[in-house]
Amino acid sequence: MTRHADDTRPIKKRSGNNLFPVCLAATLTLIVLTADPADAAKRRRSSGATSGGGGGGPLVLTTPPPRNPMEHNNRGVELGSKGLWNDAIREHEEALNADPESEIFRRNLSSAHLHYADSLASKKKWYEAIGHYREALYADPANLPADSHLDNCLKAIGKNPDDYAVRAGLADEADIAGNYPVAIVEYRKCVKMSDSGPSRFRLARVLYKQGKVVEAYEELRIAINKEWKTTENNELANCHCLMGDILWEVTIKAKEQGRGPLYLKRLSNVGICYRRAATINPNNTDAIRGIINAAKEAVAINDSFDNNLMLGSGYSLGGDFERAKQSYNKCWQLNPNSPVLHKARTSFHLMVVSSAMATPKLLQESTLKIEKELEKRPDDPELLYIYGRGQEALKSNDLALRAYEKARSINPHVNPDLLAGIERITGQSQGGEPTKVASKSGPTGAPATAGGDAGGGGSDVAKPPAPKIDPNAPAPSKVSPQAYAAIEGQIASGDNKGAETALSAILDKFPEEGRAYLLRGGIKEQTGDMPGAAVDYRMGKSFKAAGAVDALKQLDGSRFNKQINDAKQLIQAGNFVESASTLKQITRMAPDLSTPHRLLAEALDKLGEKKEAERERKKADDLDKKD
Repeated sequence: MTRHADDTRPIKKRSGNNLFPVCLAATLTLIVLTADPADAAKRRRSSGATSGGGGGGPLVLTTPPPRNPMEHNNRGVELGSKGLWNDAIREHEEALNADPESEIFRRNLSSAHLHYADSLASKKKWYEAIGHYREALYADPANLPADSHLDNCLKAIGKNPDDYAVRAGLADEADIAGNYPVAIVEYRKCVKMSDSGPSRFRLARVLYKQGKVVEAYEELRIAINKEWKTTENNELANCHCLMGDILWEVTIKAKEQGRGPLYLKRLSNVGICYRRAATINPNNTDAIRGIINAAKEAVAINDSFDNNLMLGSGYSLGGDFERAKQSYNKCWQLNPNSPVLHKARTSFHLMVVSSAMATPKLLQESTLKIEKELEKRPDDPELLYIYGRGQEALKSNDLALRAYEKARSINPHVNPDLLAGIERITGQSQGGEPTKVASKSGPTGAPATAGGDAGGGGSDVAKPPAPKIDPNAPAPSKVSPQAYAAIEGQIASGDNKGAETALSAILDKFPEEGRAYLLRGGIKEQTGDMPGAAVDYRMGKSFKAAGAVDALKQLDGSRFNKQINDAKQLIQAGNFVESASTLKQITRMAPDLSTPHRLLAEALDKLGEKKEAERERKKADDLDKKD
């Protein structure tokens, strides 16, 4: 596929309403110029017929020899009218290369490829036609006839154009081969078929490789706001990482241009993107490298607590624990009492004891420091797990098992590796909940028998049938009703800060306590922290806390009431494109509200997107049924 001079330049966003009828007169635009009379003698020239059509003999052209973009365009239109499509395409490419921002030149190039492809398809030259249909769509994605005719050609060669896997496979092959224009066309088709986060990310990736940086960044912004499955976390991390790469490039440009404030702002955003990527996938080495580079740049400008903290986290994730210690020590010098530093250092020790790259000396240091922390907080399950993992790494399995068992008795979910750690040491499969073990001695101090009776008789006792478990019921609370009553009393008395602190302490130990999330969300809503409230309500909903669903719907309804009303007014004014864009953003952020889905269906209907409209209408009906 031909690559044009604008491949490395950002392309302006184009309207999606340009239709291309097959009629040549309607698709190729002739721009009339006043010709120099001296050129009249040069207008007659001979040209051999190309593969695009035409016969032998001299060919008379009335347009002047091209000297500027418009004259190349006009020459291309004339050549196309004579069926000389190869020559016409060459002239339209010359025009577009000279003026990449011209929509007319872009549409004319796309239309020339379309007509040439149609002539090839009529002769059943399917593969050649497919190449030119893709050229047409690369030049202008809104060329609907090219899209439709490309599907027909794919059918002719035995491929199902409506199968997502087929189009994704074609895109992947082109991407691997370095044919990014073809990959762009096919990934755009994939996005139309399945507007998902991974599809958008793959399109953004090849746009970036082709040098279309602005378009790539726009696709990434859309991608990260889509729903992602947990099995797609690696791609989601790569999505954030690519955003960081793009922002890093423009950040360095801002630095070179001496634009200090913009440079600092962009540098902060770079760090955010890379941290998100590393949080989703701690093994993403590109993200880790990005964090370190961005943090080094930030520390060089401002040797602050936050910048050193970011640098320390980057070194920790990368396994460079010695440098991480230096950064955290600098943080301690700047603000030794920071609770953020305390959490960061705890995470650092967890990384050390979990890493195969940690030296025995470093393992010993981290384990001793955690042991000192346990003297202050002996019932902290996270510290107990870290201490156990450190002792396991140091081959002290007895101490490790005791720490693991105690952590399990307090919170078996404190770390996904906790039960696996017990299994590694004991060799016995572990369940999801702590096992209640009989006391080593009976009520009078006598040792218990193997059967569990304090006084002997180790005969088996018939076990009662296991109770039926309702999968939709919340898990039993590990917090006493009295504790919740005390917190609710604090809220009623206006002590929101104290109540929030108590709820956060509960969630640190018992992260599955849905009721705690619900109560904390209510406090955040009262204090005006609507995004924070929404997060807590969603967590409460995921743990099936009673009332969380209604609280989230009510909050979303109040948060987006203005935007919903604005969208209604846009629909009434006939501005369906902008209303659909607004409503899509609302449905991403508040997917449980039926009204935005129903309004979006109305807007999509008016835009002619019937299938999408029907899907949104069904979502709205399903949400109303749940209510």
